[in-house]
Amino acid sequence: MTFAFPDIPDHEGFAAPVLPTGEVAASASAFTRTFVGYQAACSCGWNDRRRFPATPEGAKETEYRWWSRHAAPLSAAAPPAELVVKANLLCERIAGLAAERPLAALTLLSRLENLQRALLDQAVTGAREAGASWAQVGEAMGISRQSAHERFRTHANS
Repeated sequence: MTFAFPDIPDHEGFAAPVLPTGEVAASASAFTRTFVGYQAACSCGWNDRRRFPATPEGAKETEYRWWSRHAAPLSAAAPPAELVVKANLLCERIAGLAAERPLAALTLLSRLENLQRALLDQAVTGAREAGASWAQVGEAMGISRQSAHERFRTHANS
């Protein structure tokens, strides 16, 4: 049994079988011996420490643990897959426009830059109001905590 969420494609959770020796099988299908319990795990290598009984309820608990302890925090920072696809398509189209009609591309890019600034301020404010630290804001943007704070401190509550 595996668990997945489309916005975090490199993370597939599973109920890893715990063998009688205490070892955890590398995947749900990697074992051939009797197992004594389950432990939540992910294809990225993450493993939960808590173990659950070898019952359907135990397997269900591993799904909850994978989601609550590992996937949910990743999902909170992952953009929806459909928007990533649309953003990539928009970039391709604007690159083509810049080659064919550079002034039209500049007009569009200027408009997008203004929208982007307002949306970025809104997103930072929302993240801070939701309890995100400046370090988390910076990490999501690919900049340092100090840079995020300096750039947005007037737009978001400290």
